[in-house]
Amino acid sequence: MSNIHIPESPWFSYRDGALACDRVALESIASEFDTPAFVYSGAAIDDAYRSIDEALSFAPHLIAYAIKANGNLAVLSRLASQGCGADIVSIGEMQRALKAGFPPERIIYSGVGKRREEIVAAAQAGIRALHVENLQELDVVESVALELGRSLAIGLRVNPDVDAQTHPYIATGLRESKFGLSIPVAESILPRILNSPHLELEAVACHIGSQLASPKPLREAIEILGNFAKRCMEQGARLRAIDVGGGWPMHYGQEEDPYPPAQAFGDAIRQGLESADVLRPDIEIITEPGRALVGDAGVLLTRVLYTKMQGERRFVIVDAAMTELIRPALYGAYHAIMPLREPSPDAELVSVDVVGPVCESGDFVAKDRPLPDVRQGDLLAIRGAGAYGREMQSMYNARPLPPEVLVDGSRSRLVRRRSGPEALWQGEIFE
Repeated sequence: MSNIHIPESPWFSYRDGALACDRVALESIASEFDTPAFVYSGAAIDDAYRSIDEALSFAPHLIAYAIKANGNLAVLSRLASQGCGADIVSIGEMQRALKAGFPPERIIYSGVGKRREEIVAAAQAGIRALHVENLQELDVVESVALELGRSLAIGLRVNPDVDAQTHPYIATGLRESKFGLSIPVAESILPRILNSPHLELEAVACHIGSQLASPKPLREAIEILGNFAKRCMEQGARLRAIDVGGGWPMHYGQEEDPYPPAQAFGDAIRQGLESADVLRPDIEIITEPGRALVGDAGVLLTRVLYTKMQGERRFVIVDAAMTELIRPALYGAYHAIMPLREPSPDAELVSVDVVGPVCESGDFVAKDRPLPDVRQGDLLAIRGAGAYGREMQSMYNARPLPPEVLVDGSRSRLVRRRSGPEALWQGEIFE
């Protein structure tokens, strides 16, 4: 399988000819829970958390997991138990975080479009901070604080106008992006914030994008952010934290060059803060990884329903679809595919389109993908499905939501059941 781009993983490997998650054969999970199904490695999540924690060991820090990547309660509680914080973008995510055991003081509310009632709910829950991204939002936060009769902690998310050199759909730090405030605008409102009895500026923040291929843009952005933080402090702000955003990458398998290790991104953050002279023991570093913590920890199991030739193209039709994993259809994203039975080293590779059963031409997992011969009934694992799989799934074509299974060493357990038919019309009014 040397011509197939599959990232190496100690969590997903062949054991005695069968693909295993840790020490559990994935065939046994497919047999027990059917397909499609998500499977997560607990050990992979733990290892990813440790790598980022160690990369930031040079300073006090909070890893605020971006819940949008994967909000399964078992995943969340696992991270919360390790001291992880949470980065949320909705009240629904806050409710998940609280349910999973994240203390409110370790929850940060980001996002460009918070409703007033969401801001009220977050304030009443006592979360650590609301990260403000525009002037009208600042008006709403201040009015809510006035209504509640107390000050609210905020962070200012600025847009450093740095090219993250990543996919345009996941680049968030350029001038034309919807995210953040331009630094001149942020500076212009500092006197108002610092003089307000209802606002407490506790942090400045930025996030330039996901899947950073190089630490250089991150270092540049953090130096810009650090210089802004210093100007805030010179004007009297008592900053508690500098939020450097996310961007920590994970390997999907198609990368021409390997991503640098987590330590390289930690070094870039340290260097950027040192250059701005804001690396101080009383200022906490916050980072917001999502996929880097859970992406490579998950696979989507699927079964081959049929194969067929259509003109010159060979199709492998599987029971997973864009309803379970929309990233290939949405971004043209690459996900490695591994048969659950190990192919022979000299197996002939055939170029195929791996497609789902949903009635859309865009419903595909892979196009022109070289795979060993797969046949009806064979089981496949779609790698890198731990992030933005379950969170972006839908019930289009009235398809049930798949189960989720968490593996710990030699033990597996169901952490979400497959949805039943009642979920197809839940909440509807029918007479």
